[in-house]
Amino acid sequence: MDFLNKYIGALLYGLLKLTAYLPLKLLYLKADAISYIAEKVIRYRYPVIIQNLSRAFPEKNYHEIKEVAHQFYRHFFRVFAEVIRSQAMKPEEVRKRYNLTNPELIRDLHRKELNILVLGGHWGNWEWGIMTPLFFSFSAYTLYKPLSSKTTEYLMARIRRHFGLKLLPMQQAGRFILSKKDFPALYFFIGDQSPSHKNPEYRFNFLNQPSFFFNGGARLAMATKSAVIYQSISRIKPGYYDVTFRLVSLPGDDQNEQDILRKYATLLEADIRSKPAYWLWSHKRWKHRAE
Repeated sequence: MDFLNKYIGALLYGLLKLTAYLPLKLLYLKADAISYIAEKVIRYRYPVIIQNLSRAFPEKNYHEIKEVAHQFYRHFFRVFAEVIRSQAMKPEEVRKRYNLTNPELIRDLHRKELNILVLGGHWGNWEWGIMTPLFFSFSAYTLYKPLSSKTTEYLMARIRRHFGLKLLPMQQAGRFILSKKDFPALYFFIGDQSPSHKNPEYRFNFLNQPSFFFNGGARLAMATKSAVIYQSISRIKPGYYDVTFRLVSLPGDDQNEQDILRKYATLLEADIRSKPAYWLWSHKRWKHRAE
């Protein structure tokens, strides 16, 4: 069965790789057509998107909410087009399209021999974070939860490793970082999904409603004495992004998990409010309500 999953995954990646050589403008046209069908015909997660937006922006009227939803659909499917196109990009093209505004912050922390945990969110093009290894001379890992579908797992691993990003299952991360087998290094963690816990210690006001947050990233940073950075991937124009890193905490600065998560939530919310259409409104962020 593992062989079959890998075979199907390799076949799918081969088809994706061929598609990746199409011009990005053509991929955008295809993405926009799919976006129209998803929004107007299939109504893909439409109630979830409208409900999430309405709760997050109570000051907006229904027309404004519908307009943000429309922009979200367009951006969401264009992200898929950009992910596909990335698999045929050369490093020179990547550096034109994916601009790190302050990489010196990461390099300075690395020179101080600190592991760096980067907290991000599903905003901008979060998948283009796979390009980060091209900008640094040391290892970069993404912390992830293995998928139940082995075929999808294989396909996503091929995509994410394309520029040298290493994959590290979340449940192995603490032991691996503490072993210092690859020290110091850069670790990425996307922490804005809906956690299953209802621990009030990790509940913060986020987008006008009480929201639970994963504590795994903050706890890992505390346990491994890692610096914590917030990553903002802002869309400048179609196919072009600016990436800005912001310091959240340093080892020994007397911040606890709640302080780290509170800062993370504040920075992420500021990004979302600046360009609301670029967040992942289709996921059930508040399925575990914090009343």
